[in-house]
Amino acid sequence: MRFLIVILLLLIVPMLIFTTYPSLTHPSFEPFAPYVLPVPPSNEASLHARFLGTTTIQIDDGDTAIMIDGFFSRPGLVQFATSWLAPNLFPMIPNESRIITILNAIDRDSRARLAAILVAHSHHDHAMDSAFIAKRKQAELFGSLSIANIARSQELPEAQIHIPRHRDTAYPGRFNVEFFVSPHSPDAWNPGEITDHLNPPVKISDYKDGRNYSFLLRHEWGTVLIHPSANFKRGLYENIKADVVFLSIGALGKEPECFIRDYWHEVVKTTHARLVIPIHWDDFSRSLDEPLLPMPYPLDDFSRSMKILLKMSEEDEIPVRFLPLLEKSDVISMANLLK
Repeated sequence: MRFLIVILLLLIVPMLIFTTYPSLTHPSFEPFAPYVLPVPPSNEASLHARFLGTTTIQIDDGDTAIMIDGFFSRPGLVQFATSWLAPNLFPMIPNESRIITILNAIDRDSRARLAAILVAHSHHDHAMDSAFIAKRKQAELFGSLSIANIARSQELPEAQIHIPRHRDTAYPGRFNVEFFVSPHSPDAWNPGEITDHLNPPVKISDYKDGRNYSFLLRHEWGTVLIHPSANFKRGLYENIKADVVFLSIGALGKEPECFIRDYWHEVVKTTHARLVIPIHWDDFSRSLDEPLLPMPYPLDDFSRSMKILLKMSEEDEIPVRFLPLLEKSDVISMANLLK
């Protein structure tokens, strides 16, 4: 028992310091604040995108909404650590109160029905809340076998669970969604598949990554590519065009500049994107009640990756902009305006 207490203290005390003094551990977002898109007047006949932290995005056309991932619980670092040692006391399960609060905030500002949730892979920061949201909103859930097993453990009806293959398509509302099996970012933690129900007690290490997807959303008003992991496969998007690319930059700052340049070429230049919106840049151990901060050292070097991306943005005349949290933005109109 004493050994367990010592281990808990060794884990928790540094994490408390980490969360109490974020200016010591997190890069500042301030130098990049000018790259946040203003919230324009709403144009109903357009695609509205809403950034909800990490890789969670909702896109709608006024009638039908599609959500990527849907991660709102955002458990803190102390819960990460204690879930390993005492999962019965601190399980890594959806925080229903936090999820419902965000869903209600979206519903107050949108009449679109959430028809589909597309889950990139089965790490907790993508998959933890997706089945709960699908069940509550009666939405279809798309993801890997690992995602399906998480959903089954949360008793989502089988009819709402779909496991797409590479280049499969789905048709929620007036959208055409194409699924691309894409590589997870390098050196992924918790590799492997979730091969059975994810039953309590649940630890963070139980959320293995499974298969990873990217998503192409085609609509009569524009095309959006969501690329949720900072890695690339050469030729994956050959002959694919997108007006807007939501580009993961999670852990990208740790990669060599040649990797970052190749990544930009394969995902942004190849698709002839007219606007790039970074995602997976914020510290997902912080609640959405707090201001978003970039991922901390040593997990990433946000400032370095952004400086390289902005240099390429200038060279290729492809603007890079952040979306404000929770606000809906007319991203296709902004892509047209910025070009």
